[in-house]
Amino acid sequence: MDILSKVEPRDLKLNANEWVYNSLCQLILSGEFVPGISFTFRGIANSFGVSTMPVREAANRLISEGALDMSEKRRITVSQMTQSKFDELKVARLYLEPHLAGLALNHINSKRLNLLINIDKNLDYAISTGNVVDYIKYNYQFHFGIYEAGSSPVLLPLVRTLWLRFSPFYRIVSGRAGTQTMKDFHKSAIDAIKDKDSVALINAMHSDILEGMEMLNESLNE
Repeated sequence: MDILSKVEPRDLKLNANEWVYNSLCQLILSGEFVPGISFTFRGIANSFGVSTMPVREAANRLISEGALDMSEKRRITVSQMTQSKFDELKVARLYLEPHLAGLALNHINSKRLNLLINIDKNLDYAISTGNVVDYIKYNYQFHFGIYEAGSSPVLLPLVRTLWLRFSPFYRIVSGRAGTQTMKDFHKSAIDAIKDKDSVALINAMHSDILEGMEMLNESLNE
């Protein structure tokens, strides 16, 4: 597994523990790790060019967050999706994320709005060209481009943990179904941001999340 080629160069401001943790998070959120894939501490450490200690600490954090599991053979495994887990993730996302978007609205300036518009254009291109990896990347960037505008030290980490839990499954379903089936309400969200309409933004994000999660649920039941 060539992890190193997918990892951003280390920011020297970060210690090895934080760099490995952040890098593994990005690999999970971008769908590079799919459910059931497993790896060893040593394999990850060799790919990152670090000792096993920061890898163990990063993996333990992700295990506590529900993104990874530890197998009986002491291998790290990307968590599988179950119906009960999915149902809870759906409820949590529908409750937390629209609210988080509403809180962020008044903090979204013209620079961030233009960034969101460009991200959505890149997302549309990924959909039209069938690029699943870019689709997942830009969808994540769009959502968190909104959420991160506000100051939410409690809600934002919670939502990020939800994404760590469902992103690997999202990658599997997107690859199977293809990007042409993907629908979103991003343009409605952008219009709401332009109008500074918190109710419209909350409704757009709720519809966007519901559409995506229902598509995932259909795949889970196939």
